Order: sequence, then C-alpha cells, then structure tokens
Amino acid sequence: MTRPCFEMTSGSVLTCVVEDAHAQAATALAPETAAPLDAVVWLSAHLAAVGRVVAPVATRRLGESAAALREGHRRDLELERMLRIAERRYSGDVLASGLDGERIRSAIAARLDAHAELEHARLAALADLLDDAEQHQLAEAYLDALVKAPTRPHPHLPHHGVTGGIAFRVDAVRDRLLDTMDSRHVPVPRAPHETRRPGRWGSYLLGQMQPERLDPPR
Repeated sequence: MTRPCFEMTSGSVLTCVVEDAHAQAATALAPETAAPLDAVVWLSAHLAAVGRVVAPVATRRLGESAAALREGHRRDLELERMLRIAERRYSGDVLASGLDGERIRSAIAARLDAHAELEHARLAALADLLDDAEQHQLAEAYLDALVKAPTRPHPHLPHHGVTGGIAFRVDAVRDRLLDTMDSRHVPVPRAPHETRRPGRWGSYLLGQMQPERLDPPR
C-alpha cells in the first residue's frame, strides 16, 4: 500500500508515505464507503505515529516556533476529539447514539482537510532539508510506528515527551486488546507475530494431537 512510495523517482518519499493515511481515511469517510470506524483507526494511528517519530525531527530541523507548535497541536487535538466522538457514535455507545452521524462525518472530513494541508506543507519543507537516505529512514520509522500505534483516539492523554512515549505504548496494547475483544476491523498494517507451536501441555489444553516422536534406532 505504501511500499510503492519507496520506488518513486521524483517527489518526496516521506510525503507519499505519510499522506497515504490521509487518503485511506478520506476513502473511509466517503458517503459511498460508509466505514467511519476505519477512518477513526487510520487517523488515530497516523496522528500517534507522526507525533512520535516525524514531529520531533520536523521541529528540530525546521526550527518551528512555539506558536506554530501550539497551533499545530491545537488542530490535531480538535481532529482527535472529533474522532473520539465518532468512535463513541459508531461503536454503540448509548449516550452517543442520538448524535447525527452525517454531521460527525462531515466535521471529521473538514478537519482532516485542514490537517492534511498543514502537514503537507510541513513535510515538503522537511523534505527540502533531508537527503534521500534520511527521508527513507524517517519514512521507515513512521511505518514502523504506524503498525505499533494506538488504534483509538486518546485526546486527554499526553502526546509528547517521555510521558507521551509511555502513553503511546500503553494505549497501543490496550487498544489492540479491545479491538480483539470487540472483533473490530483494524485496517492499518499490523506487526507480524511469529507463530509458535504449542508444547505437549499446550496441545493437551487445546485438544490438539501432537505428532509422535520417533526414537532413534538403537
């Protein structure tokens, strides 16, 4: 999905990789697709991943002012709060069941457009300062963070610094557990897990047969 970005011969690889999440979310928000929870997952993971690996590099290399950082954080927080409302509305929260779903979808789409515009400008400026190797490295770091990121919005928890890093990991584990319990579709790429063969007692508890071990000839 995002790997073709690394085969580009022109343009910013970093911008291509990061903006794929915008495109995926926009598709999920489209009326004909009607998959708002997919948009919630994509944007929650995207915001968290950018905050962990891209934003610190951009702030350092671009020398962004405190005012610019506050404005960017405010806009992202507005989007995250709307995602939290959408999650409640579409996941069956009784207290949010009366909210207008179409109005929520339109509000998220509008905030996504504003977020994407600002982020595109930031990434374009950053790409001008990074060589190809640095761009590829940062793009890979973003993709790695994306597969490990929280899949639900957490607007009231820290997003930066040491506490933000702790919240990122704790929220990610919690969200993946809830996704499994809720049988929720998670469209973002997921980290591969090595399949482990159960031992004798594991097979017994699972009701599985274990292959007989042949003793070596004497």
